[in-house]
Amino acid sequence: MDQEKVRISFNKFLKMYFDSCREVYEELDYKELTGKQFSYLRKIDKSGEISMGDLAEAFELSKPTVTEMIRKFEDTGLIEKRKCDTDGRVSFISLTPKGKLLANTNELESKRAVEKIFARLSKEEVEALTTLFDKIGQV
Repeated sequence: MDQEKVRISFNKFLKMYFDSCREVYEELDYKELTGKQFSYLRKIDKSGEISMGDLAEAFELSKPTVTEMIRKFEDTGLIEKRKCDTDGRVSFISLTPKGKLLANTNELESKRAVEKIFARLSKEEVEALTTLFDKIGQV
């Protein structure tokens, strides 16, 4: 088998995966999330609640940059912001349920793709594919 045939076959698999990703985003009614935005949401999710200053520090960003990003997240309903009880200059941010879903979309995307694999392949084929994925993924 030549490499071109493998490349074409692999691209078909990637199309199925990316279609699964698009479906998840459409169901969440959120069309775009950059890699950096995804990283910010994941950091907030892992922290549960984080100050804007700590988020800026974690990503080596200026506070104005974080403020603008948080404003966009707030406008799209991804985060909630609250003032610190003891220091009104400090704001804490946490994810809304929609923000939590988006922070974990990679899991949702891969689950959707796996559902499609199970729908199209027999048990034996799934086992063989898993073996191949494990072999390809070994470092």
